[in-house]
Amino acid sequence: MDARKVIAGCCIAGAAILCSGAVNPWEDGKNAVLVEEVYVVQNGDTLWGISEMYLQKNTATRRYILEYKEGIYENNPWLVERKGLIQPGDQLVLTYWVKGDTQ
Repeated sequence: MDARKVIAGCCIAGAAILCSGAVNPWEDGKNAVLVEEVYVVQNGDTLWGISEMYLQKNTATRRYILEYKEGIYENNPWLVERKGLIQPGDQLVLTYWVKGDTQ
């Protein structure tokens, strides 16, 4: 495999991780706390609507709705098999960053 392709792939993957908010944006870890919640899908819910709701809770970092929606797929791999179809009663693992102290 061409080394340039490998390097380019690593750069793209690294940028995606940093931009997605999947890593703590503060090196000392004292300004943000990663919160994990389980959300039970209600009648009429959509992944987009849930993303909008939880994006508002994300107070410590900048995340865009498409990044947040993709994060839902990462935390809930079973959604890929169901092509994003959610039903009332499904449980989604959701994460977001809040301002605070981790110690």
